[in-house]
Amino acid sequence: MPRLAQPEKLDSLDATDPDAQASRRDLVKINRWMGNFAWFEKILDRQCSGWKHFLEMGAGGGELAMRLIQKSRCATYTAVDRMPMPENWPQSARWHQGDLFQYTEYTTAEVLLANLVLHHFDDNELSRIGDLIQQSSIAKIVVNEPCRRSFHKFQLRAGKLIGFNHITLYDGSVSIDAGFRANELPELLGLATTRWHWRIEETLMGAYRMIAERA
Repeated sequence: MPRLAQPEKLDSLDATDPDAQASRRDLVKINRWMGNFAWFEKILDRQCSGWKHFLEMGAGGGELAMRLIQKSRCATYTAVDRMPMPENWPQSARWHQGDLFQYTEYTTAEVLLANLVLHHFDDNELSRIGDLIQQSSIAKIVVNEPCRRSFHKFQLRAGKLIGFNHITLYDGSVSIDAGFRANELPELLGLATTRWHWRIEETLMGAYRMIAERA
């Protein structure tokens, strides 16, 4: 099925809205079941141990960031998100509240992390993000996104049986429609094969994972 990026309902809700809070709790469960946080930990331990300056796009409630900061040896960790800084955000890390297109310090990062965020952007916006990466000091990209397969929509519907919020069920389907397959993401970001090497993995639980490194 062709990729279709559409607005998600959670993005339009105030952070204090009960539906928004319920949906964010569901997202923590989804990340756990997909094994996303554990995957990031494994990659940082095995492939990023020599890197020190990490930048996370779309950090949300900071769940992944705080887990990685606690367990890794990051010298600096910066998170960018439109949401306010979480109350328990560690003093050793930085939080930039705002639009990632307006963020101006990409030149200080070595490793770019993104978990379930890039699918929110259409093809033109992904090209703009790719331009920011190309002009930065980022040398490694570690990304986890939805895999765009109809089968994963059936998996999502099972969440209704365990009480997933209606926002979660709607946005989950939209996210899958906006997900990626094969080499779509690096190509949409404009990562030239002469300058970047990447590896793509698609999992049974619906994850599309990319690790890219400058040649």
